[in-house]
Amino acid sequence: MTDILDNCRLELEDRTLLASLPDLPMKSSEWQAFSRPSEVTIEWHKTENQGPIGSCQGNGLASILERLAFVRGQKIQLSRIFAYLASQKIDGLLGSDNGSTISAGGKLALSTGCPLESLTGYPPRYPGRSDISKILSSANYAAGEEYKAKSIWKVPRNVDECLDFIGGGGGISIGIAWNSGVIPSDRIIKRFGPSGRTGGHAMAVLGYTSGGNIIAANSHGDGRYEWTPEAWIQMLKHSRTAAIGLMGNESGQPVDWYENSPYFA
Repeated sequence: MTDILDNCRLELEDRTLLASLPDLPMKSSEWQAFSRPSEVTIEWHKTENQGPIGSCQGNGLASILERLAFVRGQKIQLSRIFAYLASQKIDGLLGSDNGSTISAGGKLALSTGCPLESLTGYPPRYPGRSDISKILSSANYAAGEEYKAKSIWKVPRNVDECLDFIGGGGGISIGIAWNSGVIPSDRIIKRFGPSGRTGGHAMAVLGYTSGGNIIAANSHGDGRYEWTPEAWIQMLKHSRTAAIGLMGNESGQPVDWYENSPYFA
């Protein structure tokens, strides 16, 4: 896997959309009364490998929509290749393996959702025209409706509010400047300041540790890793970062799901 194949197209992001996203209603009485779980683990999430396809944004988006379904009590695997190709279609990039954007993924999550991966499979290479048509069939678009996100939000710059959002049932999609050294050997990013030749890479933020580190899922077959609060804020402030928060309700209010989930009983 080379950096360029990650191909989260940060230079093509709809920055107007990202800047116009609403702030989470963190000052509402529901959020003020919310007691977030001490940790949110992601053992339920399957370790994924995008292989030689630049589908990182599709992998991340599918994982976040799986998380929203998990909050509702469903454990599913959504189609990473559908999420990638359908995002590319929104970006005007469909037809070659040249990446996709976080903003297009957000539009897809709200408008269409993502079907189960059992309906599309995951190919060993970027599909040809005939296979693209099958993957992006009207039937598969319709099958994704059940798994749509219901609202999209600006990611807070306050770490506690990010933890509240994750603990309250949300998931965060991030696209960052990327090279192979961003995730260190201990899998904990303590400082974010990529230098030299960088590509773009997208990942799903799904949980946090009892110590306050934020947990993300990578799609290189290496699974989870962590951000310290300091590195997380450095990443959000970086000029090339793109980030969106997705929830399974329209109000953006917290869901008391974690302790009651059948998967954590």
